[in-house]
Amino acid sequence: MKIINVKDFEAVSPFFKTERGHRVAEFIMRICAIDKVNRLYDNSSDYNGAEFAARLLNDLGVNYIIGNAERLKQLNEGAFITVSNHPYGGLDGIILIDLMAGIRPDYKLMVNRLLALVRAMAENFISVVPTTDKKNDVSVININGIRETLTWLKNGHPVGFFPSGAVSDFSLKDLRIRDRNWQRSILHLIHSVKVPVVPIRFFDANSPFFYFLGLINWRIRSLRMPSELFNKRKQKPRIGIGNIISVQEQEQFADPESLGAFLRKAVYEMPLPASFTPRTILTFPEKRP
Repeated sequence: MKIINVKDFEAVSPFFKTERGHRVAEFIMRICAIDKVNRLYDNSSDYNGAEFAARLLNDLGVNYIIGNAERLKQLNEGAFITVSNHPYGGLDGIILIDLMAGIRPDYKLMVNRLLALVRAMAENFISVVPTTDKKNDVSVININGIRETLTWLKNGHPVGFFPSGAVSDFSLKDLRIRDRNWQRSILHLIHSVKVPVVPIRFFDANSPFFYFLGLINWRIRSLRMPSELFNKRKQKPRIGIGNIISVQEQEQFADPESLGAFLRKAVYEMPLPASFTPRTILTFPEKRP
């Protein structure tokens, strides 16, 4: 099985339907490491959900470590929301499914079209297509994704968000890697549903070359993203679990914007934990089906 094949290129342009177009598509797939991603995917394609994510991470040689992992033991019942920064654009989603669906198999993560291509994790995805509200210059998500999310939470299941809706980039103004503004539609949803919120921070990032390409053009940077999966081998990405924010705490904030500012601070200003637990020895609470 493959995530992306020549047929996907054909849907972009009639040129790729020609013999020459096929050769060009295959060349693009090689230089962008898409062929390596396809082989990786095929190795674990008999598995689904958290089990697929775990096998994928093992094949990649990525053993992430978790700070304040004991806080996860509070999440074995009821609906909750996770909010995270989005430094990797792919690997962070795989890590979240491995971690959170390992505790709660009913955990779903709202993702864009790129991660949605990983069909083996479809049972843990709510797929959306972010669009731009040109009048207000903000990203909004489609109504179907909102409806699915509201229903899932109402029925007592957890949902995760990357509220920025896009991978982190490098800001020349601030001279640092940062996420875009959080999507208003996500903030309104979180403010309205009244369930506990779990801040999760990824402390590491993609390669400097990835962010350099983003300064040229975001489309060029996107071509680099598959390669970023493979340069994390033998690394130990660090993630932190923040204090769980109760419904009572959230009620202190009268509007989505003020709650969003508080949640964003809870993620981006989370201190580096004093110690970390490797994912391979993490003991989960009893799973709720």
